[in-house]
Amino acid sequence: MNEPLLDLFGFLGGTVAVLVDRRRAVLLASAAVAVGLMPSAVGFGGSPAAFVLAGSVVVGAALGGVARLAGTRTHAGGGIDPLVPVYAPRRELFGPRSLRLVAAALSLPAASWISYNVPVGLIVPIRGMLFPVAFLWICGALRILLARTIEDLAVGTAVIGLAAAVGWLARGGVQPILGAVLMASLVPLASMVAEFLGGRRAASVRAPAASQPTEGVA
Repeated sequence: MNEPLLDLFGFLGGTVAVLVDRRRAVLLASAAVAVGLMPSAVGFGGSPAAFVLAGSVVVGAALGGVARLAGTRTHAGGGIDPLVPVYAPRRELFGPRSLRLVAAALSLPAASWISYNVPVGLIVPIRGMLFPVAFLWICGALRILLARTIEDLAVGTAVIGLAAAVGWLARGGVQPILGAVLMASLVPLASMVAEFLGGRRAASVRAPAASQPTEGVA
């Protein structure tokens, strides 16, 4: 696959990663980033690398569902809503999506510079093929730096994990697949945290409504 097409896949995955919000944002961003990095991963690590990326998303979805179910069965306290902004309003003229999109656009030259000027690879240095990895890693870092919610932090963590996994494959060396698996494991971890908190918050909201007695007719 040629370099412009690799860059296009990475750009599209990064665009989704910085824009997606609300529930399931971790899984949606992870799936988009995995697809965006898939051609690069296969080029660096072959078919096992593709299974690493796809597997991290599938395992994240499964463990996220289990964590959400566990959260709904937890009744200690009111819980933290991972979708509620911590310190800023959710909607404004230039909201969080606009800020993240502008920051991602400004990071394009940085990702391009890294791709051509930072050699990666213990055996054969690679130049010019790392734009998707660099761009998506920066997008994940931006989600964390501009985070307003716990969901933002979880999305950024998952995106960085996937980008670091492919970067590790590009590095080569001893057991690159094992290192990629360890880094991609951030996806299930982030999904579990976000889904558990979301399920716990949903249960705490439903509990008071269910406990209110119904008034009889006098």
